[in-house]
Amino acid sequence: MNANPVTVGPDTPIAELRRVMLNSRTNFLLVTEPGRVIGIISDRDLLTPAQEALVARDVMDTRLIKVSDECTVSEACSFLGDSSAPALVVVDSEGELAGVVSPRDIVKGMAEDEEVTKISVESASIYLVMTRSREYEKYWLEKVRGYGYRGAITQVGASADRLAAKLRESMIAAAVALGVISEDAREKIAVSNAVRDAYIQLSLINPGLGGGFKLAAVRGDGRVSVAIFGRFGHALVDGPEQLAVGYSVI
Repeated sequence: MNANPVTVGPDTPIAELRRVMLNSRTNFLLVTEPGRVIGIISDRDLLTPAQEALVARDVMDTRLIKVSDECTVSEACSFLGDSSAPALVVVDSEGELAGVVSPRDIVKGMAEDEEVTKISVESASIYLVMTRSREYEKYWLEKVRGYGYRGAITQVGASADRLAAKLRESMIAAAVALGVISEDAREKIAVSNAVRDAYIQLSLINPGLGGGFKLAAVRGDGRVSVAIFGRFGHALVDGPEQLAVGYSVI
């Protein structure tokens, strides 16, 4: 959790919002009034040039997703995967703002703990899927092997009518090629089920859209976890990045 999120007032001009977001190196801002959070603004809310006369309250999303400060990482991933929100608003037992949780915060938090304890199969798949360079992919594939797991990464871009099938086909092919699973039909079905579970979470947000996604599968401790990270979109719609995780016994 980030206990010090960047906040702005509801009357902050668009130009100032862009400046604050750029200088803070964040992709979202919380809009607050005394004693409460009233909205959230993502970087994609600030892309239209015609907005210059608007202020924060005009472009903010008031559909906040609030979670308890007792929320687990797994629950946070599910909430993020089930929504288009760039972050979750974390509140304490008295309903006061305690911080925010974004996909970046989840990965950062796990990275801080990785040397202390062996991470779970689900956490390992999240690490892999959110890598943004070949070098970092190789690093995490080695880390996964060091934990006694087996991992694979692939990428998929497809239209709506083929996306679900392409996600399954590509992940199974990569898992076989990198030795995560064998050609055994039961093992392929396990990966397919994990992909399906993660995809269902994503498709609830933007049903009927194609998109581009990265997938990571990690096998260990009697199960396989598949994480999917990317965004739905086409010529008219381009949504925020989404993260979802599914798993299956294998």
